[in-house]
Amino acid sequence: MGRFENKDIVRRYIEQVVNTGNLDALHEFVAQDYIDHNASSGSSQGIEEAKRHLEAVHHTYGDFHVAIEDQIAEGDTVVTRVSATGIHQNEWFGLRPSGRRITLTGINIDKVIAGKIVEHWAEADLLSALIQMGARIVQSEAQT
Repeated sequence: MGRFENKDIVRRYIEQVVNTGNLDALHEFVAQDYIDHNASSGSSQGIEEAKRHLEAVHHTYGDFHVAIEDQIAEGDTVVTRVSATGIHQNEWFGLRPSGRRITLTGINIDKVIAGKIVEHWAEADLLSALIQMGARIVQSEAQT
């Protein structure tokens, strides 16, 4: 598949699975041996990791939506700059639900082989999300 088809696969995955929470469609876009390079150490991999991650996101954020701001593809790699919004409705990193609409930005890198996402890397502005949820950032002075 070419770079345009790979961009389309990632775009449709975001629109039809990530934004809707339709985990039944996950197998159409994600390979069984999928690797999430951002998964916590010791967590499962494969399509089950993708499912677990999406379930957690939709549990934490109501009305969750990802907008594609830009996409670049080269070979089997698709880079997608995104913005995401959602309502903080359940606990996340120990923060009780704030009910606030949260907006954050990020960049995803997906490797697409034979029409399926096989690897995923992501960087998101989580500090901004935490602050919007009401987290207090405390700076401590080093002891001398």
